[in-house]
Parts: sequence; C-alpha cells; structure tokens
Amino acid sequence: MKRMMDSHNPSNKEDLLTFLHQKQCERLVESMPRRMKAVIKDHGLIASNGERWKQLLRFSLMTLKNFGMGKRSIEQRIQKEAQFLLEEFRKSKGQPLDPTFYFSKAVANVICSVVFGHRFEYEDKEFLKLLGLLTETIQGFSTIWGQLYNAFPKVMEKMPGPHQRMLKASDDMKEFVKKRVEMHKETVDPNNPRDFIDCFLIKMEEEKDKADTEFHMDGVVYSTLDLFGAGTETVSLTLRYGLLILLKYPDVEERIHQEIDKVVGRDRAPCVADRSHMPYMDAVIHEIQRYIDLIPMGSPRKVIRYNCLPNAQFCSP
Repeated sequence: MKRMMDSHNPSNKEDLLTFLHQKQCERLVESMPRRMKAVIKDHGLIASNGERWKQLLRFSLMTLKNFGMGKRSIEQRIQKEAQFLLEEFRKSKGQPLDPTFYFSKAVANVICSVVFGHRFEYEDKEFLKLLGLLTETIQGFSTIWGQLYNAFPKVMEKMPGPHQRMLKASDDMKEFVKKRVEMHKETVDPNNPRDFIDCFLIKMEEEKDKADTEFHMDGVVYSTLDLFGAGTETVSLTLRYGLLILLKYPDVEERIHQEIDKVVGRDRAPCVADRSHMPYMDAVIHEIQRYIDLIPMGSPRKVIRYNCLPNAQFCSP
C-alpha cells in the first residue's frame, strides 16, 4: 500500500513546499475512481498522466489563450451569453422556475463557442440532449451504483442496473463530439482555425508521421469532452448553489447589490476589470466554492523521485 501525505497537515508544510518548489511531483491518475476512468479512459486532460498530460495541457492552455481566455474577447462572449440568459428569465414573467438547466445552458454555450466554434439556441435538440447526457453521467458518479462499480468494476460491468445508463450516456457524448470532429475535418482551414477542435486537427496533421504523438482522434475527443464537461459543471454548480445560499442570507445579497450599484451601476454589463474594485463580491464567490466543496479532494500528486518526500509516495492537496 502506498503512503499518502495530507498537504493540510501543518507538520508536512515545510517538506511539501520544498517538494513542490523543486517540481518533483506529477499528477497521480492511478488513484482516480474506477467509475470515472471507465468513462474517460486515459486520454484527454483529466485522466492522462506524465508526458501525455504535459503535452495536452500545454497545447490546451495555449489554444484557449489564443481564443480569448483571460482576455477581452472571452469576456464579450460571457456578456453576450448573459443577455440571452436574462431574456430566458424574463420569459417567465415573474412566475416560479427552476434555474438549474438555464445556468447549465448559458455556461455550456460559452464553452461551446470556444471548442465547437458556435453557441447553440437554448431549445436546440442536440444541445439539450448533450446537456442531459452530461447531467446523467455526473449524477451517476455519485449514486450507490457508481460506488459499487468503483469497488467491484469487473463484476458490475456484467450486471444490469442504473450504472449502465451512466456508461451509455458517456459513450453517447463521445459520439456527439466525434461527429463534430468529422464535420470540422471537412471544412478546417489551417490558416484560419475557428475553434479548439480546428487547432487540434491542425496539430494532428503536423504530427501525423510521429509514432508516439499524443495528437490523435482519441486525444481530440477526450480533451474536448474534458473542457466541455468540467467547465460546464463547475461554473453552473457554483451559480446554482450561489443562488440558493444568497436566498438563505439576504443580508449578504444586499451587500452584494450595494457593491454592484456602486462599481458597475445599472447602465452597463460587469467586466473583469471590475473585480479588483469589488472585494466583497470576490470574497463571496470564493466562500461559496469553499462551502459547497466544489472539488473536495482536488487532483492527487505523485512523487517522481521516491526519496524527495519522507514517509510518502504521493500527496493529496
């Protein structure tokens, strides 16, 4: 059995900081739940490890930055999508509604505009099906059936039950992305990439003669799924729980409104530049994510030299 170091333990801090500073660690995918590994295999950004992960991460970060991550262009996409979301809320004319799926649609569309090259209408059947499949897959991880699959994968693979729907949903998502990739192959312009998939296809063409390339069909499908799924779920979950928490704490909501009115006003959309002038709003968002345990365990790290950390071979953040 491998020993784990808990990075929250104060007695481990000095060793751990030295360990991280010397870059003597890498991701530990072996500890990922089997039910998740069954869905995303060992490709893409979430489930890959070592050199594969480093290459895909480097490529993905560079590509996302080229398409506006952290820049004004992505801010404009978010502001535009926020207006579509507001229009959907106004259609309710003040009647009670469940905002869960609305948040997922809005967040997913921002990501879709980067990875697929365009946003979807909120009632688009393919878009609704994709979001439904994502929800079914994520929820399947948390059920007792998902936990049983994690404990007894070889047995559960052969048994009927709700966990089979989770696996089927993940396969359907992969097929959706594969179809999009095939559509992109027919129209991709190496001199004018439109989105993440185009950039990946161009990289695939550049490295087609390399036997050990990490840029292939599985790579583009799983990387696209990772960006879409992880981005959609984390942001929409923060919005959903944030709304519930603010309903419970109206005094916090009132202070947020006061800061918004003071900094942003009523005549324009908020922007990234406002963040430094809105410390209370920034603190509330971070507290919401802490309170809801958005990603409670993070991603474990594995040492690459076994003598660089005393008493442990990998650590949990």
